[in-house]
Amino acid sequence: MLRLVVWNSAETAQHTIELYDHAPVNLNYQFADVSQINKTQGSYSQTFRIPATKQNRDFFGSIDKANIEDTSDLIISNYSVKQKIKAVLSYNTIPLMNGYVQIKAVYIQKKDFTDIELIFFGDTIDLSTALKEKKIADLTTTSIDHALNYGNLIGSMALGLNSGNVVYGFMDKGQNWTFTEGQTPPYTSTSALWQGDFTPYVRAKWLIDRIMSEAGYTYDSNLFDSADFLKIYLPAYNGSITPSSDDNSSAQQVAGVGLSSNFTLSTSYALVPLFDTAAGGYDYSSNWSNSSHTWTAPYTCQVTLTASVWFTGNADPVGVEIRKNGTTVVFQNPFGFNGWGQGTATIEVVVGDTLSMYAKDLTGIALSLNSNPVGDNNSTWFRIDAVSEPLQGQDVDMSLNFPDIKQIDFLMGLQKMFNLVFVPDNTKPSHLIIEPMQDYISAGTQKDWTNKIDYNMDVVITPTTDIQRNVFDWENSAGQDFINVAVQESTGRVYGRHRIEDKDNDFATGEAKVQTQFAPYILSNIPSSSIAIHRCIDKEGKGIQTPKARLAYYNGVDTSVGEVYVYNDALTSTNIGFLPNFSNYNAISPTVPDNDLNFGYERAFIFVNSHPVNTQYYRYWMGFVNELYSADSRLLTAYVKLTRADIQDFEFSDRIYIQDTYYRILKISNYDATTGGVVKVDFIKILSDVADCAYLPTGQNSSGAITFNGSVTEFGNQACCERYGYVWFPDKVGGNTRCFPSTFIPTPTIT
Repeated sequence: MLRLVVWNSAETAQHTIELYDHAPVNLNYQFADVSQINKTQGSYSQTFRIPATKQNRDFFGSIDKANIEDTSDLIISNYSVKQKIKAVLSYNTIPLMNGYVQIKAVYIQKKDFTDIELIFFGDTIDLSTALKEKKIADLTTTSIDHALNYGNLIGSMALGLNSGNVVYGFMDKGQNWTFTEGQTPPYTSTSALWQGDFTPYVRAKWLIDRIMSEAGYTYDSNLFDSADFLKIYLPAYNGSITPSSDDNSSAQQVAGVGLSSNFTLSTSYALVPLFDTAAGGYDYSSNWSNSSHTWTAPYTCQVTLTASVWFTGNADPVGVEIRKNGTTVVFQNPFGFNGWGQGTATIEVVVGDTLSMYAKDLTGIALSLNSNPVGDNNSTWFRIDAVSEPLQGQDVDMSLNFPDIKQIDFLMGLQKMFNLVFVPDNTKPSHLIIEPMQDYISAGTQKDWTNKIDYNMDVVITPTTDIQRNVFDWENSAGQDFINVAVQESTGRVYGRHRIEDKDNDFATGEAKVQTQFAPYILSNIPSSSIAIHRCIDKEGKGIQTPKARLAYYNGVDTSVGEVYVYNDALTSTNIGFLPNFSNYNAISPTVPDNDLNFGYERAFIFVNSHPVNTQYYRYWMGFVNELYSADSRLLTAYVKLTRADIQDFEFSDRIYIQDTYYRILKISNYDATTGGVVKVDFIKILSDVADCAYLPTGQNSSGAITFNGSVTEFGNQACCERYGYVWFPDKVGGNTRCFPSTFIPTPTIT
């Protein structure tokens, strides 16, 4: 007997719905349920009607009478037309579909007879509805918020901060580091790195856990728990040059001060008596002292300041200095612009440092600085225009540092990178199994359905040519940093793209694209050095203010970089002797068997001995695509005699044996839950280990040649060499034509 049970809105009470005894309830199951996480529906029934009996009206109320409002109370307690009605459809004790029902219409017949039309939707992954417009910045980050101090900074690089969920990396956010001769290197004993010059990176696994938990889901995933995936991090960078905190308001640290009356200059530098009480003056955080005429740094930070003078004496020059702690000149400029001039500078100060304006008459004719409101051009004033977040010592609020990306887009980006399926667990509500497609399919149960095929109906076998595309691209989103932009402008594509062009299929049409929401994480050397970092700057050297999300592997610390000086908590420069290594590769010095977060093979902008063969496409998409594009690929449509136990037991990962071939299920159409019986099923043929090429790169010999198929003496052929992004040319040592890394061609230059 078919049974429909629904829950009230609070899901605290069940209600059994009466059905017509022999009315069909046709169910459809489709593979998109597990392969897409942003669908609003998956498996479903065709619409069916139930009688408006008293038992059913107890739940649905008088929904057939538009002028009666007695349903309003029932809507609150039992259901709402705006909400999903949790439900389960079963036959005797065999569950056929879990999900929810929706009211579609009410039919009144002969005035006194009423039917309620329902549709049943099976459980699916509707994370887009659960997450809505929430961004990763909306996540609760209490468990990974931390103090930026020397111990946490260095400890994070050994995975000792927040259980390794936060690691500080090194990327250029507008500091424009260089080792160019005549310029100050990025880190020396006298000019060390601030702790805030480093950037917090957050483990992708932590973000997934937090997103799923706050959305009300639990999950299991061998992939997300793997050692390789645990090395993948998201830079928590949203345009701020130093990590943001919630324990101060940098915008409130500014001040503007001016003269209360004209001030006569002498021929030697003298402190200019500026006041925040002058016309137009302000000092929001009491950092300015009217008695000492100084601004005191509330914490260690970067300050942008402007000095303005207006003076009598026509175009005669005035010397102006901004001094730190009364002695150190941090800005100097003689003004001589028809009696008026301004200058701006950005400097670094430590907590307790003072800034003040000094001026002198460079002509000896008793010039006078004139007063007018602060900000006027015809006035003398000093202004702290901007104060950065602390360069170190702050309590970092991670939610203030994330790039601008929706939670659903973050998960969809991962789904596309790793070709993931999200499978609802039939035994645990709101619990998912999340795995790469190939892993999910390969773990399926083998079932023999040979004797279930109804050969009284046509069995149709078709090639997959009609569902193939002429061009199929896998790529990340376009990045805004100068290297990504240069690649896009010169090649017309995103760095790291993988493209399939099916030139052999006369019937393939159109284009398709798999595109993530992440920008490529590209490494380049700090100018005039071999130190490779991500430089998130534009071609003018300015930090990208609205950077896209990126993913990178953390490979531990690189000790080959020489002396690296960092200020400790006592502001003493300390040589740590290493830098953290974040990369699109899963190794500091990648080799052929290593992994690459790009989809396709690319020339690196740093030296690598050989690029890895395991891109995201070849690790997670190749088998799936080869199964679809192979000349041996087949679709099969047949009518199958399925019992209710078969329906309850099947998974889309099942390997279905029919005569001499294995298939997997794509769709089950119109299974009659009332009577059972023969149902239409669409399958795709499973192809085991479809070779992408006859030779697979697996290593490299002592002369630099790529070796294939696990053998140190197998050198492949030109087609397979070039298919994996390597180059085919003569071996200068052995005299034979061999496959070599693309590094045998000069590395592209980007400055």
